[in-house]
Amino acid sequence: MIKKILFSVLTLSLLSFAMHKYYVSITEAAYNVESEKFEISVKFIGHDLEGALEEAGAPNLYLGTEKEHEKADYYLEQYINQRLHMIVDGESLNCKFIGKEINNDDFIYCYLESNKIASPKKITIKNTLLTEVFNKQANTVYLKVGGQKFNYSLNKGKVSETHTIE
Repeated sequence: MIKKILFSVLTLSLLSFAMHKYYVSITEAAYNVESEKFEISVKFIGHDLEGALEEAGAPNLYLGTEKEHEKADYYLEQYINQRLHMIVDGESLNCKFIGKEINNDDFIYCYLESNKIASPKKITIKNTLLTEVFNKQANTVYLKVGGQKFNYSLNKGKVSETHTIE
């Protein structure tokens, strides 16, 4: 009986580690013709993001709790802007942090907006989010400009992708 209990505890322990062997973020960047800005959302696994922020020197932010750090948005904006870059027609865009959404399922959504850029023709996205913490981090990017859509996966070995808009 004790062997069965120990086996069950060991199995559950191993499964809890195995459940999270994939490290992924999803970035969506859509160009808004009316505002002439890129609207960007980034979806993170919450505890992965908080771990990366702490490793980058931020205090424990307690995101989405009553104890959330008063400068949480500042730390999020700094981290994202250091690791997510858009270069459009040779100009590096500045992205302003708009806000965040934290769900009970351990996902954190961060929203940003670029400065104005008229009629983008050549777009490079460099995304190194979480790659400094997780060697197998995959950063999926969805880019939409007008009727054109692109999607690709970036990682520690391939950090950027460039597209020409027709």
